[in-house]
Amino acid sequence: MKLTLLLAISFLIAAADGPNGGAAQTPGATVDRQPGTSSLLARPLETFATEVEVGDEAPDFSYQGVDGRWLRFEDILTQGPVLLVFGADERSMRMIEHERDRLMDLSVVPVVVTDVRSGAARAMVSRFNLQYTVLSDARGTIASQYNAVDPTNGRHRPAWFVIDTKRRVRGLGRRALPVRGYPALAASALGVPAPGATVPVSK
Repeated sequence: MKLTLLLAISFLIAAADGPNGGAAQTPGATVDRQPGTSSLLARPLETFATEVEVGDEAPDFSYQGVDGRWLRFEDILTQGPVLLVFGADERSMRMIEHERDRLMDLSVVPVVVTDVRSGAARAMVSRFNLQYTVLSDARGTIASQYNAVDPTNGRHRPAWFVIDTKRRVRGLGRRALPVRGYPALAASALGVPAPGATVPVSK
């Protein structure tokens, strides 16, 4: 069934501890950093003892929408299962856009989390003409929860997760992103026919 939701492109800023975190950045606040200094290396990265695996509950996180409201990952899941991608380069981002309609046929919402600041994320969305949600995670807060940070340089490393509406991880891949075929990966993880697949009819 074709997903009829109209997805507006969101340029979103992740919050370290949510809107009410004690020492966390307050909504609308900015952090001064040395020019040219990686924002990911400007703070100690959180480490998690165990990796997120299939069957686990996906970590929730906060982000700030373009309207200034603070939302949570669960708000995205009200639209359908999510394909959450870290460490996407230009080729991967363009491929997800190319396959977006087939993902939407599965009611799967593609979300790319990038380690650049919100302005750079906005520029990428405009330059690549992306029609899906892009989250700015310049501090590495989201990526660290999903064990998607390279400890050698603090940058996002490639990883993808298929997460159902109950926030359960149904499929994942690490170390490299697929060249193509995200709809088939999502369909397999969710246990549904891939777009265009022929479903046998019982006699």
